[in-house]
Amino acid sequence: MAEPGYRPSAALAEFIRWRDLTCRFPGCDQPAAACQIDHTIAYPVGPTHPSNLKLYCPAHHLLKTFYAGAGGWADRQLPDGTVIVTAPTGHTYTTTPAGALFFPALGTPTGRLVIPEPTRAPGAQRGLMMPTRTRTRAQDRAARIAGERKRNAARIARKNFLLAERLAREDEPPPF
Repeated sequence: MAEPGYRPSAALAEFIRWRDLTCRFPGCDQPAAACQIDHTIAYPVGPTHPSNLKLYCPAHHLLKTFYAGAGGWADRQLPDGTVIVTAPTGHTYTTTPAGALFFPALGTPTGRLVIPEPTRAPGAQRGLMMPTRTRTRAQDRAARIAGERKRNAARIARKNFLLAERLAREDEPPPF
């Protein structure tokens, strides 16, 4: 039975994490703890249901979200949790939930979903919305280090100024 709302309940989220164990993108082995729960068919069209939820690591979740639809990545999910991913090249990759290998009951089909066909191509222009970096990671790191050094230098200069000021006030000439 589908749950109301976008976010799955704690019990459903735990079931998905135990069923999948890792990111479901082909070739990815990010553990469930580092993954996000993704609707195969986007909410609200696709329900919050085990047959429509899977784990993707953040990188593959972004890829699926922004490069989906015509000419992009596509995925579909079977009731047993099997995910079939189609690459932009047309190649298909099938991943099965790893949890079913250790806990066979987790591989039991959770029910077939009846979803109406979309009226327009999903995500045709989503790639244009993909967030892009304004600077490289190396540039971000260099800017952060330069900022820390500047703040440290200012702090040390202020401390030295206050010390010199205090010494000038308290300094008395020698008694001879």
